[in-house]
Amino acid sequence: MSVLVTGGAGYIGSHMVLALLEAGREVVVVDDLSTGFPWAVPGEAHFVEGDCGDAALVAETIRRRDVTAILHFAGSIVVPDSLADPFGYYLNNTVKPRTLFATAQAMDVSHVIFSSTAGVYGEPPHGGPIREEDPLAPVSPYGASKMMTEMMLRDAAAAHGMRHVILRYFNVAGADAGGRSGQSSRRATHLIKVAAQAALGERAGLDIYGDDYPTPDGTCVRDYIHVTDLVHAHLLALDHLEARGPSLERIRIILVHIRRR
Repeated sequence: MSVLVTGGAGYIGSHMVLALLEAGREVVVVDDLSTGFPWAVPGEAHFVEGDCGDAALVAETIRRRDVTAILHFAGSIVVPDSLADPFGYYLNNTVKPRTLFATAQAMDVSHVIFSSTAGVYGEPPHGGPIREEDPLAPVSPYGASKMMTEMMLRDAAAAHGMRHVILRYFNVAGADAGGRSGQSSRRATHLIKVAAQAALGERAGLDIYGDDYPTPDGTCVRDYIHVTDLVHAHLLALDHLEARGPSLERIRIILVHIRRR
């Protein structure tokens, strides 16, 4: 039995593959390499270069590798780009997952982990840190496209019993402690990598946006999660589903539930 990781040649996906392999799992990666790198896929994993929105490719991969669970990381993630190209974002983040999940359902794959985003919340009405129970009100095509996919999974669970876990998060940072993978995107847009490039002289400087936040220097405060901790949460989510746990949408609930088990 194998676990299919879409986007497994990318930043978070490649770390997920490493964690699955270390857990003794058989792993198959589907990635079109639009933003990922073939070197990021460990040799122990089966690599299929292709689009997760290609139903025939997905069906053949599931059949050939006896896939029983899918962890979906493939997608577009840059908020300003989504404002400039909303159709592209709805294609990558909503239409292609629809094909992926529908194919999985037809092939009797009933365990799905969806790597979503805290962007589905938008701007919290209370002005403070986002709470898990806050209403979903995305303010960009990026957040909206991810929210639509979450809705599809809920409906698929109700109609077909496709059990799933949705993880929402912002601002991933860090790299594998053994140096096997890291944030190697061709175009850096995340603060930590941009700051590192500026410190190394690979770019002229670091842009700071906003100077009127209620902080000591007026700039915003951002919280980060280390990529290794994040993929561990995904691994716990997979354990939860394979232990016949119900569908979940919150990281905290997943961790508490599994510890109690």
